[in-house]
Amino acid sequence: MTNINTLERLLQGCEAEQLHLSGAIQAFGAMLRLEGDQLIVSHASANLKTFVGVAPRDILGHSLDNANWLSSRTIAALVTTPGQTAVIRGVVQDALGRIDALLIRGEGFVLVELERNNAPAEPIALQQLQQPFLNAPQNTDEFEQYHQNLVHSFRSIIGFDRIMIYRFAADWSGEVIAEATAVNVGSYLGLRFPASDIPAIARNLYMQNPSRMIPDTHAPTVPVLGVDASIPDLTRSDLRSVSPVHLEYLANMGVVASFSVPIRIAGRLWGLVACHHQTAQVLTPDQRSACVTLASTYSLGMSSYMSGQRLKMIDSLDRRIDSVLEKLGNFADPLDGIETNGQALLDALGAQGFAMAIQDNVVIDGDGPNLDGLALIDDWFVNQCQELVLSSDHLSDIFPHQSLVLSVASGMMAIKAQSPRSGWVRFYWFRQAEPQHVAWAGNPNKPMTENAGAVALSPRRSFERWVEIKSDYSRPWTKEEQIVAAKFRNNLLRWL
Repeated sequence: MTNINTLERLLQGCEAEQLHLSGAIQAFGAMLRLEGDQLIVSHASANLKTFVGVAPRDILGHSLDNANWLSSRTIAALVTTPGQTAVIRGVVQDALGRIDALLIRGEGFVLVELERNNAPAEPIALQQLQQPFLNAPQNTDEFEQYHQNLVHSFRSIIGFDRIMIYRFAADWSGEVIAEATAVNVGSYLGLRFPASDIPAIARNLYMQNPSRMIPDTHAPTVPVLGVDASIPDLTRSDLRSVSPVHLEYLANMGVVASFSVPIRIAGRLWGLVACHHQTAQVLTPDQRSACVTLASTYSLGMSSYMSGQRLKMIDSLDRRIDSVLEKLGNFADPLDGIETNGQALLDALGAQGFAMAIQDNVVIDGDGPNLDGLALIDDWFVNQCQELVLSSDHLSDIFPHQSLVLSVASGMMAIKAQSPRSGWVRFYWFRQAEPQHVAWAGNPNKPMTENAGAVALSPRRSFERWVEIKSDYSRPWTKEEQIVAAKFRNNLLRWL
């Protein structure tokens, strides 16, 4: 039986996997790496001849000027900022069609990705597809429809069996919030996936790349050859080969081709458009570019909607908080105001219990810990906790085996502030335990395989709906409620 420490080491090993240094690419394209101002070819994929008619051995170590299909003058025009890209269309035209080059600027080098890009039978109506995203949603119904418009637009472009919007939570687990599928394809809508399904190293790559395509999980990889033994950095390459763990994960889902586009909001990875297909399928650069454009337009609308909702919420809360604190401030001793304003304080954060402490004086309202239980909490919050605003939906993590607390509360929001008039003031809101039902896509605890004494982390084999019931948790504190508490603390200093 593998213990917890072994599992932690395996998860850390998965997180530390150097995906960008795989030394290989997928077979749907070819690659060159050009070094320095002279654009010397330091690396070339083994399949280069298939795309441009030149074998790697004939170009490695030489300047790009020896190639008659791409000039160094063209590459020199590429902006020098790392991450900048440019597309050169039709660098080669052969019997199979057009080959485009994608130039990617790195630190002291340029990657050249070569890929076929034949025009589809029907042009992509990108402007028409963008129309639903040009105006930000104004209410909850439009917000939900906004998600559905995106997955259906993606499906009209690439035709994959399943298109999902996968939204990250604060702990980097994910939930499918919108979906469009082919007939007879099961649904993942509403299901959660653990954070380990998309580890931090992969999330970081999504922040640096516009999309990721895996057209055939069964296709062999192509080695990248070099003038020496150095391994090229493929951080910004979509051709980059795929982690064996991820290939196994997709196989367990019955997926042969996948395509994903990051959704970034306010400079943060908010989610993904994840696309799965049960057979191999290559998407052209134009198809991928159209999807990236749609996701970018969607992100702008989402950002506008979320900012507007937050401003409305904060404006409303400011007035409510000021009203409550102003009433408390009218009392010579603010604790005397709790009795008449207790319900308003409970409602401010949707809590069942409330307590206020000023120096050694305490008032308790509603259903929460008694004086002994609150003394234990207050001593810890004042003397041991460095946070000025703290929230927890699982108090047993902080106060294990403390029945004075846990028998009456499982969640707590706490704030503290030093007022010139009243000294240290502490506010506590409490929530009781509520069974939390979380529907996962399969058991989120990844299985491990053992062969001849070797232990390896293996992706789970089932993605059937698996419901986890958490019995000692309160209803989680939302991001908005945490903002309320922080603003409550800031406003507290003005009234008390």
